[in-house]
Amino acid sequence: MRTTTILASLLVVAPSLAFADRDDIYLSPPTDAQITFARKLLPPTNQPVAAVAQSRIIYLNHTGITLTPGNDDSRTNKSSIINSQKTVPAWNTSAANWAATVACMKDMFARWDVTVTDVNPGNVPHMEAVFGGSPQNIGMQAGVGGVSPFTEDCGIIENSIVFTFTNVFPDDPQTVCEVMAQEVAHSYGLDHEMLASDPMTYLNYNGDRTFKDQTVSCGEYQARQCGIGGSVCRANQNSVQLLNQRLGIADNVAPTLGITSPQDGSTVEPGFSVAAMASDNIAVTNATLLVDDQPVTMTPGAGPYTFATDALLAEGPHSITVEVTDGRNEQSQTIHITVAKAGTGSGSGSGSGSDTDGDGNPDDGADGNGGGDGGLGGGCSTSGGAGLALGLLGLAVRRRRR
Repeated sequence: MRTTTILASLLVVAPSLAFADRDDIYLSPPTDAQITFARKLLPPTNQPVAAVAQSRIIYLNHTGITLTPGNDDSRTNKSSIINSQKTVPAWNTSAANWAATVACMKDMFARWDVTVTDVNPGNVPHMEAVFGGSPQNIGMQAGVGGVSPFTEDCGIIENSIVFTFTNVFPDDPQTVCEVMAQEVAHSYGLDHEMLASDPMTYLNYNGDRTFKDQTVSCGEYQARQCGIGGSVCRANQNSVQLLNQRLGIADNVAPTLGITSPQDGSTVEPGFSVAAMASDNIAVTNATLLVDDQPVTMTPGAGPYTFATDALLAEGPHSITVEVTDGRNEQSQTIHITVAKAGTGSGSGSGSGSDTDGDGNPDDGADGNGGGDGGLGGGCSTSGGAGLALGLLGLAVRRRRR
């Protein structure tokens, strides 16, 4: 494919030291297209082997950034790569290209417990992936396509800021995405590897790259142990297993949900309650009630949930929706009900007759059930023929008393 052929022509052979005044920058030799890639060497983190990243938000920034030098901290725009304040301008690409790039990055990391977003998360731990500008914007030589910090022990660099310089590449979402996936993964401790279909590769590949669950040698064009600058952190690498360990496997199972009251299609009085139950393979974090598609209230926790509704809700038909989430996946259910005040519908009589003549018996035409059937209907419905006979006998006795 065009995108991977381009990328392969940009990715290069074994890295060597570069920049006469920067022995902490490892830069690959240039290709015929004069494209190189860089890693900024950092001291070992001395993290446990099974360390899990705290920075599990990947912020995709294509709107530009001003940086100051210091230990990497995306929350305060500090970068270990620069020596003085630097500004990287925005990536001047179309909305469609940007949407495709975001979608590609989300798909690339979809298997892991990370959030990929182009909304600045602010003062919370996150990796920042900067798309835009040229390497000269941060004091690097022309032709550098991307750069990330990388520790001697292949550790996690919390709150790291990594770069893909979009002026160096064609305006192609897949190419830029694959380059940035490699830069981001460097800050999670992944090295280059000898697997052409994986984004950590420098090898040619005729297809779209994804992280592969395959153990292979590290290296650019020749196999080597994993590490940088002569240091060794592991003998080989499996991108998927390493990301599983450092990011955690994504929860892609949505909660289950059931509205238990009221019933779908039922008629309820104003001020009715809505009850629901939910469950999840990990945990439900909250539930939200919507009436006629408008949010009413949110209840945190795993439930069961009981929501009160407005006693002034207008009579007539309404939709009732409950939405639940486990923090990553959502589930919803909608029912339809009718609100009606008590006494506005049809029903049976009052259940009491009248006695205006003072004889202790209901007057003629009053059956004691608020109806006008003289007791005939009631007798038939309760005891068949015997009831009818007793009813007629009672009527005869009452008439003789008159």
